[in-house]
Amino acid sequence: MFKPWIREAPSMVLREYGDGVARLDLNESPYTPPSFVIEAAARELERGNRYPDGNMFRRLYEALSSYTGLPRDNIVVGAGGDDLLRAAFTGTVEPGDKVVAPRYSFGMYRVYAKLAGTVFVGVPVEPRGEWWVLDEERLISESKRARLVLLDRPNNPTGSMFLSEKRVEELLEEAKGLVVIDEAYYEFTGSTVAGLVEAHENLVVLRTLSKAFCLAGFRVGYALAHPETAEKLRRLLPPFPTSRPSVAAAIAALENPGYAREVVEKAVAERERLRRMLSEAGAKPYGSHTNFVLVETGIRGVVEKLYWEGVAVRAVPMGDNWFRATVGLPEENHRLVEAFSKLE
Repeated sequence: MFKPWIREAPSMVLREYGDGVARLDLNESPYTPPSFVIEAAARELERGNRYPDGNMFRRLYEALSSYTGLPRDNIVVGAGGDDLLRAAFTGTVEPGDKVVAPRYSFGMYRVYAKLAGTVFVGVPVEPRGEWWVLDEERLISESKRARLVLLDRPNNPTGSMFLSEKRVEELLEEAKGLVVIDEAYYEFTGSTVAGLVEAHENLVVLRTLSKAFCLAGFRVGYALAHPETAEKLRRLLPPFPTSRPSVAAAIAALENPGYAREVVEKAVAERERLRRMLSEAGAKPYGSHTNFVLVETGIRGVVEKLYWEGVAVRAVPMGDNWFRATVGLPEENHRLVEAFSKLE
């Protein structure tokens, strides 16, 4: 009935949080959306019997165009970056095709690769000092025989930035298929390759309003691409890619983006303070260009042990003595460090 490789794909089970557990595992913003965003979404609740109309999406596309500096034809809206990533897989790969990404990268890359029956090639990534480095030559070489290349920039879970804009251009010239550059944490770096989309039809840049804009629960993401590529992506999405309240919240947020800059400033300052505290507690936190920190410890089963202390952090594929911690509120970060200090 179902394709045989579906049973090999990991089952996606949402975590249930106990009362009082600090949620530092999903890279959400710890700050609630501002009141004007909440009010804009709330006004649409009484219209929940109606699908969002063309006027709403026109306003959203205009807001995104103003924010990104790219014309509407270059923009595609989806239900979070995941939705657009899934569309990229649906529109490009066949079973047995090769998909290339950093060995350590956003977990959904491997999930979608498995669901599509493709061959996933993980390019080596290793620590060097307080940062991580990617084998860039290997990535570019592998891309010559790949149907789809995925690069989170900055990288999740390491927090490092892989490939300069010049090297991304080289990758685009050498790649056989589509190249997706995932800029989910763009607001934390200001570094983007979106300016390359007009010259490269094989480039898709993914972004989200889940991080700096504090809208993870609203599920709004967008892609930037050459007009012809963008049009193909739109055909792979449903006619109403997200809800009325979500569209309204996104419009309000993008028309008043100053609060996102404030969120980033607070998160970056708190991130560096968290790194210092973890280091003083005996852990090794790596450098980060995001709202999370990758941490190496000498404690086996550290993720489960921290949960029993009331702090939820994310397991990572480096080993069970590692974890990824979202930068939370000051009191949540203190709680993480205090909990870690109790472990043996």
